[in-house]
Parts: sequence; C-alpha cells; structure tokens
Amino acid sequence: MKDDEFTYVVRCRTCRAQFNVQLFNSHEKNLFLVDKRDWYCDKCKKAYFSKQTEQLSRTHQDIGFPALDGTEKMISWAEKIRAELINKVNYLRESLSFDSEKARQQSDRAFEMFFKEWQKQSTAKWWIDNRRMTVMDISKQVKKLGEASEEDG
Repeated sequence: MKDDEFTYVVRCRTCRAQFNVQLFNSHEKNLFLVDKRDWYCDKCKKAYFSKQTEQLSRTHQDIGFPALDGTEKMISWAEKIRAELINKVNYLRESLSFDSEKARQQSDRAFEMFFKEWQKQSTAKWWIDNRRMTVMDISKQVKKLGEASEEDG
C-alpha cells in the first residue's frame, strides 16, 4: 500500500519565496509541521551550509588541519564529522586523570601524535569513512601511540 502524499506550499524563512514540500502519512501531523517548522528554499539552504562549512574549515585550519578535497557535499559533511571527532578527542583528553606528571606528559605526547596522524588526512572521503569512530576507538589508538612512543623514548 502506498502512503498518502500531501503537498503543501510553504515560505522560505530567509527570502520569503514560496515553494512546495511533499510530506507523508497523516494530514493533521503534516499541518502541524507546515505551521511550526522553519522552511528554507534550496538556495538559502545551500548558502547556509556553505557558510557553516567555510567557518568549520577555517577553524580546523587554524588548529593545523588541512583543507579537505572532495565534492562540495562531501566536504560539507566531512567538516561536520571532523568537528564531531575532534570534540570526542578533546572530551577524552579532558576526562583523563593521572597519578603523576610523567604520565600526564606521556599522555599529552600520545594525543599530539594522534592529532598529527589526523592532520595528514586531507580527503573528505577519509573523514566520512571514519565517521563512526567512537571515544573507545580513539582511546585505543591514543594508547597504542603512547606505548609506541614509550618504547622509542
């Protein structure tokens, strides 16, 4: 059975242009969405995401990450992913406690090595492919790098 389709005319919140949206299922729920949701036309939505991507890219470049290569959509998505992953690393780093100053310094070196590895990644595809990396995955990699630097040092 095919879902009922409802088409509504809405206005862009930014430029006030009218455009159609197609929603499904319940007419009553759709009316609520049409009335309460902020709608943006494709042009305004694209401008918003371009601006957001540019800001993230600038922020990442300021902390040593390269500009990303890929299509416009891939870069936009990858910049968001990269920001989320950097936040995960920073969360992990801030949540650690140490028994000694030596342990803290070793951890700092491991995190620096970890970030240097990530700073080599300049393709949007790499960030998209690694988007499901968890804090646990990051922790294991940092630990491995810390142990490797301990053996070298």
